[in-house]
Amino acid sequence: MLWLCLHLPQFAIEALGERGRDHVVTGRRGARRWVIAGAADRIAPGTDWGTVQTLHPEIRAVERRLRAERDAMVALAAWAYRYGSELVWEIIESDLDYGLPCALLWVDIGASLKLFGGLDALLAEVDAGLVDSGHVGRRGVAPTLEAAAVLARSGLGEPVRDAAELPAVLDGLPLAALPLEPKVQDALKAVGLSTVGELLKLPAAPLAKRHGPAFTLYLDRLLGRRPDIRPRFRLPPKYQRRFDLMGEVEHSEGLLFPLQRMTRELGHFLKARDTGLQAFRLTLSHGRASGGKIQPDTLLDLRLASPARDAERLLRVLRERLGRLPLPAPVRSLKLSAEQFIEPPTGQGDLFDGRAGDDEAWSQLVEKLIARLGADAVTALGLIADHRPERSWRLRACDAPPPSPAAVPSLSALPPRPIWLIDPPQPLPSVPARIAGFERLEGGWWDGDDVQRDYYRSEVQGSGLWVYRDRRSEGWFLHGVWA
Repeated sequence: MLWLCLHLPQFAIEALGERGRDHVVTGRRGARRWVIAGAADRIAPGTDWGTVQTLHPEIRAVERRLRAERDAMVALAAWAYRYGSELVWEIIESDLDYGLPCALLWVDIGASLKLFGGLDALLAEVDAGLVDSGHVGRRGVAPTLEAAAVLARSGLGEPVRDAAELPAVLDGLPLAALPLEPKVQDALKAVGLSTVGELLKLPAAPLAKRHGPAFTLYLDRLLGRRPDIRPRFRLPPKYQRRFDLMGEVEHSEGLLFPLQRMTRELGHFLKARDTGLQAFRLTLSHGRASGGKIQPDTLLDLRLASPARDAERLLRVLRERLGRLPLPAPVRSLKLSAEQFIEPPTGQGDLFDGRAGDDEAWSQLVEKLIARLGADAVTALGLIADHRPERSWRLRACDAPPPSPAAVPSLSALPPRPIWLIDPPQPLPSVPARIAGFERLEGGWWDGDDVQRDYYRSEVQGSGLWVYRDRRSEGWFLHGVWA
């Protein structure tokens, strides 16, 4: 196994969607409050918040939100699924006042190297994708999870592919590079140890007796002498992402930026599951209205003309729908959810056949019309398994899922029929001349509209007419016209 670890030092503020120079995320323990992330070029993480207020009164503080961090980590793990199916993530909390949380994401890339053209090409794609996802991180590559994490936190980006090389690579690192408890760090320094290499040369039995078996177990996992049995991450069966806005948004245009991020994350989730969707929901939470009453949430149920997983397409539908939606109250949070997934069509490219592009353009046009006019205003023709021509079709919503092939008749098995039907059929004064072809239809006894007809094709002045003889009344009727 070859683990890629991403260390995300600014994850606490990235999870909130804020990267400005005037925002920081703070942690609190009792009366103490300190900076966790944000404005790293001006304020070092771990600085006391009171000191920041004195030196930088323009800085705005935001309380840390653990739920937002967990949701953002799940979204980032869905993005990382493209590089490997074995994933682990942790947000390690510090027991110290003014201690910083550590957000780590591991993915086993050993089986994907050939797919991406080698380790260098894969790492270059990871670096570019991490920037596009809005995160800042450092990476480490090693055969064990613990070693990859140490390399990432220490800023050693050079990959280590063989476990036998780990002692030499870790030799010169300070003890602070290892995530040890403060009392263990102090005890090791008290006996004169200052580097990881000096620690690894000591026998395991005295270390376990002095600092506990968990300490030596960590060192064995670090060097790959014992397996790491941490549970692997698995994508949830349903998608749900909540995003709390930093302030109230009164116009729908202000929602497009967070929605762009949310649809991008949804696209990563769908690609990780190798599936698509045709329906999803956006919930706008408003909080309390001006009169003090709680404003009910605004629910937007959106459907696509065909299954898809492209983030730009999802955002385009949301933009069209929000553009004609007056907000009843300022929006405080967004929630994007999807529960039913459909495999998207996978068309094969053809150098001389542009029908796939035409189908995509048609689907986008239908979705735009539905978003602007409403689903009830845009309909399409659908087939029904009924032999009676006037009852073999109906209008259906364009965004409704198509019926299964078994629910509709096979058109190739039917004789030629005109698209233009006369409703109701018009009686004819006499038997039509030059009739040809024959098709007998009987049905409808189950709903009280029994028909018994013999259909023919008749040519009159160059026009093709579809006529039938009612076997009960012996009368002739015109039922369709070929243009």
